[in-house]
Amino acid sequence: MLYNKLSDYLKKRYGERVQRLPINAGFTCPNKTGLRGTGGCIYCEETGSGFASLSPKTPISEQIRYMIERYKGKANKYMAYFQSNTNTYAPVHVLKKIYDSALVDDRIVILDISTRPDTVEDEKLELIASYKEKLDVYLEFGLQSVNYKTLKILNRGHTLAEFIDAVNRAKKRNIEIIVHMIIDMPWDDKEDIIEGAKILSALKIDGVKLHSLYITKNTILGKMYEKGEVIPLSLEEFIERNILFLEYLDPDIVIHRLAADPPKTGVLHGNWGMSKIKIINILEKEMKKRNTYQGRLFNYLNN
Repeated sequence: MLYNKLSDYLKKRYGERVQRLPINAGFTCPNKTGLRGTGGCIYCEETGSGFASLSPKTPISEQIRYMIERYKGKANKYMAYFQSNTNTYAPVHVLKKIYDSALVDDRIVILDISTRPDTVEDEKLELIASYKEKLDVYLEFGLQSVNYKTLKILNRGHTLAEFIDAVNRAKKRNIEIIVHMIIDMPWDDKEDIIEGAKILSALKIDGVKLHSLYITKNTILGKMYEKGEVIPLSLEEFIERNILFLEYLDPDIVIHRLAADPPKTGVLHGNWGMSKIKIINILEKEMKKRNTYQGRLFNYLNN
């Protein structure tokens, strides 16, 4: 096995395919409203990484039913995925109403909430954990890099320490944690990639989503790119870093994503003009060529 692939993991756990249903609940972000910063992360485009979902003006229950119909005949179990922006950025009573509105079908077996590590106060974690009585619960944290200088450049508005604290508090409540990492940050080096894998392994997170850095128009990063202030890494370097990360990662951690498609419009740089499937195929071919696999260098923790 090259890596612990999500599709295989879900089939083993649930007995069949589980289809992700993206939801846009109309949240914003504390890094946009002034609570933690303004302008958002330098790469964040208008949808808050939710370009696969419907308009937030569509009621959540209707979004779910639309998505289920869209995948009719392809799956019988589903994951309600709150994707766009920061999906814990509201008072607890508002969050409960929003999350409840997604659970409109008994075939939904997973509630998946994407957020930031600085907006998960204990009372919100208690609410999220309460849904474990009905179904499985995933909490996704955007981290992107473990290098504090890179986090500042990205205008993330939180630190690595806040991320570690959020993971630890969520883990105490037995919430499954998935972490997003952008593997080809121009400001990171290979030591940062290795350290990222080690930190996530030491925290015993449950899953990771790896992304390449895409650059869109009308973002701060887009303007930096157009001025020549940012030079994206090559596909070869992305593949190299991806493999390096996997080699140091705990083999029990589930790989939810190795590459992602950028938005369909306004892209200045994204996936080197390739589909994510083609990139994954190149990655897997290179791993086979090197006779390597996830966890090959996972020998650094005193378990």
